[in-house]
Amino acid sequence: MESKIQAAVGMTRKWDAREAGKEVARSTIEKLENPPDFFLLFSTIHYRDHGCFEEFLNGVKSVLPEDTPVMGGTVAGFMNSCGNYIRGASALAVSYPNMDITIGIGNNTKRNPKKAAEKCANMIKNGFSNSNYENKFLLNLVSGPLVMKIPGQGYKKVVDSGFMSKFIMLSMGIQNLIQKGLGREDEIFEEMTNNLLDYKMVLGTSVDDYKGIDNFQFYNDKILVNSVVSLGLSTDLDLDVNTTHGMTETDVKFNITKLSRDKHIIKKINNKPPVPELYRLLNWPNGFLNEEAMLNRILYYPISLKRHGRRVPAVMLFILKDSILTPCMNDEGEVSIMSVSGRDLIESFYKNINYFNNIQPEFGLSSICLTILQTLGYKSETIQQMFLKYFKNKPFLAFWNAGEGTYSPTTGIVYANMSYNTAVFGNYLTKTL
Repeated sequence: MESKIQAAVGMTRKWDAREAGKEVARSTIEKLENPPDFFLLFSTIHYRDHGCFEEFLNGVKSVLPEDTPVMGGTVAGFMNSCGNYIRGASALAVSYPNMDITIGIGNNTKRNPKKAAEKCANMIKNGFSNSNYENKFLLNLVSGPLVMKIPGQGYKKVVDSGFMSKFIMLSMGIQNLIQKGLGREDEIFEEMTNNLLDYKMVLGTSVDDYKGIDNFQFYNDKILVNSVVSLGLSTDLDLDVNTTHGMTETDVKFNITKLSRDKHIIKKINNKPPVPELYRLLNWPNGFLNEEAMLNRILYYPISLKRHGRRVPAVMLFILKDSILTPCMNDEGEVSIMSVSGRDLIESFYKNINYFNNIQPEFGLSSICLTILQTLGYKSETIQQMFLKYFKNKPFLAFWNAGEGTYSPTTGIVYANMSYNTAVFGNYLTKTL
C-alpha cells in the first residue's frame, strides 16, 4: 500500500504581525490530515513595522504542533494558486511518512561565507546520518545584499563621487566585518554543493521590498540576520530541479580585464575604467544611471557571466565612479551585454516548467528573480497560469528574491540573476535507466 502524501499551501494578507502568523499557519495545516513534517514560511518585510517579526513567528508557533521544523525568511513577494502578492505571507507544509527532515543554519554570511556554509552543511549531514532514503533535496535561503549607509548621503546604489567611491572601495573589508554589502550567496552556494554533492538544491535569497536595507531569516522560533538557513528533505519521492532565464546575448561585447581578489568587483573593462567604458559601449549620456532610475535601467542590461562553463545573466548591482559591483563572482575574459523582452521571460518559464513533464507532481517550489516581477507586472499572471496548468490541484509556492540558482549532481551548479529556479516533487511517469 502506497503511503499518502499530504501537501498544502496557505497564506495571509492581514496587516497585524501576530494575527498574520496565526492565519498563515492555520490556513496551511488545516488542509492536512496529519501533523506537518515541516513548515516552509515566506513573508514580505511589512511585518517589521506592523508588530515585528518576533510577534509574527509567535503567531505561527501558537498554531503549529509543537516541534514542527520552521524555515524561511523575508522575500519581495510570493505566488501560489490564489495569486501573486507583494504583501503578506505564504507557507508550504508537507506530511509524508517516507520522508526525513532536517534544517541547518550558518551565521555571519557576509563576514565568512565559507564558514557559514560549512556549519550549515554539517548540520544537514548530521541530521541525515541515519536516513536511508535515496533522494535528497536542499533549499538554501541566504541573507541577500544590504546597502551600506554612506555618511551624509544615505543608502546609495549609484555613487558619482570619486572620493566616496574610493572610500567605499577601501571600506569593502570593513563592510564584510559589519555585514553590509553583497550577499555573497554564490560563494555560500558553491560551498554547500561542494559539501553535499549528492543533493539536488534550490538557492534563494532573503530580501526586503527592493530597498536592500533589511532582511530576515526564520529558523524555528528565531529571527536571524546575515545567516543562511537550509531545509533538507530525504525521501523516496522522485524530484528534480531546473534553472532557465530568458536572456539573450547582444552584439555589445567587451573584455573584463581586471577584477578584485574576490571576483565581485569589475575594475577594468577593455583595460579602461569600467563605468565610462560601459557608457561608451552602450551609447549612454552622462548621468544616465542615477539613484532614481537605477532599478529601471541597469537591471535590464546584465552581463553574460562566464562561470562553470556556462554563460548566465549577472546584474551590475552597484555602480561606483571607478568600479562596478556584481552580486556573483566573475571570470576575466570576453562577455556581452544581454537583453530580454517580456515574451522571452514568459517563454523561459514555459521551458522551465515543461522540463518536469515526466514527473507527476505532488508539490513544488520556485525561487524567481524579483526583476522578472518588475518587468512583467500584471503579465506575471501568465506565469501563475502555467503553474496552475502543470500542478493542477497540487500545491506550489514561488517566492520573488534577488539571487537564485539550482544544483544537481547531473547538471552541476547554475547561479544566475533574472532566472526561474524550480523544484518538483512527485513520481516519474516513466523511469529512466
